[in-house]
Amino acid sequence: MPRVDTPPAPPTPLKSAYHEEGAKESARFSPIASELADKSKKKRDKKEKREKKGTKEKKKEKEKARKEKHSEYIETEGVTTPSKEELPASLAATPAAYKLPPMSSYRLLGENAAIKMVYETRATASHISRIVISVVFTNLTTQNIKQLEFSVMDSLTMKLLRGPGMSQHDAIQVPFVLLPESQNEGQFAFQVESITMPQKLKGTLTYILKSDDGSSQDKLDFKLTIPCSAYLVGIPCNGDAYTKLLTSGQLSEKYATQFAASDADFAPILAKICLLAHFTVVEQVETSASLYSKSIYGHHVCLLVKQLLNGRLSIDGKSTDSMFLSNVIDDIKAILTN
Repeated sequence: MPRVDTPPAPPTPLKSAYHEEGAKESARFSPIASELADKSKKKRDKKEKREKKGTKEKKKEKEKARKEKHSEYIETEGVTTPSKEELPASLAATPAAYKLPPMSSYRLLGENAAIKMVYETRATASHISRIVISVVFTNLTTQNIKQLEFSVMDSLTMKLLRGPGMSQHDAIQVPFVLLPESQNEGQFAFQVESITMPQKLKGTLTYILKSDDGSSQDKLDFKLTIPCSAYLVGIPCNGDAYTKLLTSGQLSEKYATQFAASDADFAPILAKICLLAHFTVVEQVETSASLYSKSIYGHHVCLLVKQLLNGRLSIDGKSTDSMFLSNVIDDIKAILTN
């Protein structure tokens, strides 16, 4: 047979060089992301080796699959069984290498001799530009508390959502009576037009305390603090998607800090960041971890959290907005140093 010369390999496209440069940036920002990229490359290499098997073996496998009539799922080329399907990045499970210690995300909103209020913020990816404040009202007396009215002064960028026809000065009636020494929860939605700065809103709760001698009206003034981390949603992200995001060039803003955390162990540090600042763990290697979150306005936030040899904590962050990123990391610092 005549000899056929193998054509020379085509020149490396410019796109490949771009991705190599992006991979270097990812490695500088997060050694864990670099490790994940190496794992991804090894997986691709193994896949290529499997695809080089002879056609005879493939035919045998297909024939064997057709004969398994009692099998619920038939595995063929290009199709995976439900048990082997890979979840998309948004549904991938977050590694559970750590356990949450007993803690609560509720913070004190206001308290007097009759009533106590604690609150937490809730954000979801399905509600853009909106967050919900969950308030737990506790009756500290042996009398009924009724006609509770909750009012918050709007800011330029954050407004309490009231009923139709209500003005910004109107209070929202809480739809329950607090029985003696009992508690109940109310939820209040807020429209958010900017998330780059934290908010402090003044508010008032008015109520009527009913006793055997009659009824008396009273009020409780409070300040509602909304940190920038309240606008984050801890969406799970797998390693490949995380590495791709870091190397995409989208996250152009960086912010880093070091400080002494109140916890000496790394596990409760991660737990507090995830629960109170709404992050998920992408990967953890000993006392280093890559974390991910996304804001209600679509800002990606990637963090590399490391416990240094001197006991201090290092946090390096990347996002699309510098002010939002720095405020989120400052929130985390406040959480871990209190």
